[in-house]
Amino acid sequence: MISAIRNAESSWMAEGAAYQDVILSNRIRLARNLKDYPFPARATPEEKQALGEEIGSHLPWLLEESGREWLQLRLEEVTPQERGVLVDKHLISPQLAGHPEGASLLLSTDEVVSIMINEEDHIRLQVLLPGQQLHEAWVVADHIDNLLENRLDYAFRHDLGYLTACPTNVGTGLRASVMAHLPALVISKKYGRILTAINQMGFVVRGIYGEGSEATGQIFQISNQISLGHTEVEVIQSLQGIVKQVVEEERNTRIALQNSSEPMLIDRIGRSLGTLTHARLITTEDAVQLLSDLRLGINLQRIRGVGNATVSALLVKIQPAWLSLDNPSEGSSLDWQRAGILRQALEGVSLE
Repeated sequence: MISAIRNAESSWMAEGAAYQDVILSNRIRLARNLKDYPFPARATPEEKQALGEEIGSHLPWLLEESGREWLQLRLEEVTPQERGVLVDKHLISPQLAGHPEGASLLLSTDEVVSIMINEEDHIRLQVLLPGQQLHEAWVVADHIDNLLENRLDYAFRHDLGYLTACPTNVGTGLRASVMAHLPALVISKKYGRILTAINQMGFVVRGIYGEGSEATGQIFQISNQISLGHTEVEVIQSLQGIVKQVVEEERNTRIALQNSSEPMLIDRIGRSLGTLTHARLITTEDAVQLLSDLRLGINLQRIRGVGNATVSALLVKIQPAWLSLDNPSEGSSLDWQRAGILRQALEGVSLE
């Protein structure tokens, strides 16, 4: 089994990047299609296979030109649980995991770059980096995209830009997004106002796994809605400006909560830590919320003995896909395993 599935940690979880008290990661994703093939939703299994083989044939060249090591994975050859782990690590989309027929993944071994083949579009190229590094992620994505475009005949029109399966991606094909932890805005009930303001600026807020997902654990994705009529740099700069404002609002709200309701806030964090380190049965939903409180405590410097990277990895390890890798289970058995993993990982963690 590949290390990306067996290892819950990923490069986007590494600590040390800007704004990491609020921003978990950022992502640049480019949607591309090849000229002589129908979109995946209309393609036959034979056409999907031919497309995958054409793109895969350039892997040796990509290895040489990109300066990165790569692995290729056919999604039909891995179990649903293994695909689930890749989703939980944000290396593939839920859509790709749910429709593995003819789909494959090119993944850099450092897990910074992943290229999904035969998802909604022929190619979904994404770059994941920790904290606020949208420009840095764009530089990497643009380089890999240029390498692919030198070898592949992209579907492109001068009046529209890159042609995509979804009209909202037509143009640059760019979706830039950040994954933000906003517990103070949720606790203080300011989140609705922030959401409205973001939407009015042409951006959208979604759940932790993007479109169609729920915002569990006060973790949200903020991204652009359209890519037509704007350059990649313009979209990224606009998103950076919004993210800066959201970070400032979240930080200021945390300070305000500490000043006005510190006993309540510390009690909440302490209760969550106590449950995480002593419970014998924990559901996925409860664990995500408890870890959200723990992360808040870490960034308020009230929790000692654990860092944000560990919490991010635990968000993978508590999911049913990870728990079922070796012994597919369900119900209370998973809740028992989950609680055991949390107790072991957080042994020695304390509240200041």
